[in-house]
Amino acid sequence: MFRLLLVIIVLVVGYDAVVHQGAYTRDAWNSIVRLTSSSVEGAKELGERARN
Repeated sequence: MFRLLLVIIVLVVGYDAVVHQGAYTRDAWNSIVRLTSSSVEGAKELGERARN
C-alpha cells in the first residue's frame, strides 16, 4: 500500500514539474513550511508563558 501511494505521489509531482513547471508543488511546499513555522513559533510562545 505504501509503495502504491509513493508511486502516485511521484507521478503527481513529476506531472506538475513537467506541465506546470512545479507551480503547484512549490505552493504546497510553501504552505507546509508556513504552517510548520507558525506551529513552532506558537509552541515557543507557549513554553515561554509556561515558564513565567
